[in-house]
Amino acid sequence: MKLILTQNHEVTETEVEIRYAEMNAQVRRLAERIGQSENYLTGEEDGRQYRILVDDIFYAESVDRKTFIYTESAVFRSELKLYQLMDKLGHADFVQVGKSCILNINVLDNITTLLNSRMEGTLTNGEKITISRTYIPAIKAAFAGKGGRPV
Repeated sequence: MKLILTQNHEVTETEVEIRYAEMNAQVRRLAERIGQSENYLTGEEDGRQYRILVDDIFYAESVDRKTFIYTESAVFRSELKLYQLMDKLGHADFVQVGKSCILNINVLDNITTLLNSRMEGTLTNGEKITISRTYIPAIKAAFAGKGGRPV
């Protein structure tokens, strides 16, 4: 695949054109990813509502029946249940890594094997997240599919 970026000061809105010889899964995923690049969720922090860009979400987890959305530097409370977030984010490179946690695969830097058949993922901001053994095959497949080294 060849990527061509062209700056044009006369353009008022960013345009993306995909040229392909044959429609395949890679082209569909690319088009889907570009189309969702400006999707937002809402979250609450200190009594204020914020729009959170989906690409900025690192992971979401449920703790004591409350759902939290984590970005690189902030934590927001969501009114959605974890399964509802997964329904909204599943198409956007999010995978389940535990019974109460979903992860943006694009922020996963590396994976390390732990005891008890679990794994630990290190995110691009240095934060570590535990991957339950039930979800290891899915996370390995998603991580390898994102250009990571097979684990």
